[in-house]
Amino acid sequence: LDVIIEIEWKGSSLIIVEIRSLVPYNWLLNKDRRPWSQQTTFVDMERRLAYMGEVAFSKAEKHGNEMAETLATASINRRVMFKAWW
Repeated sequence: LDVIIEIEWKGSSLIIVEIRSLVPYNWLLNKDRRPWSQQTTFVDMERRLAYMGEVAFSKAEKHGNEMAETLATASINRRVMFKAWW
């Protein structure tokens, strides 16, 4: 989300985020199922999503989003978030 905000994509078009894992996918769709310990993370994410405009989440096919999975895992293992540029 930070990359999209940084390049000022706001309102340009629909952004589709593919999620492979069913658990976080359900957390995004159903706020009542979100773990209490992660509420600050979700509040921050909701703020960013509201800024971005139209965002849709979809369930990715198994092994269909391996690069995103690798980047997410690398990010979790770092103390500082990284940004991608293209």
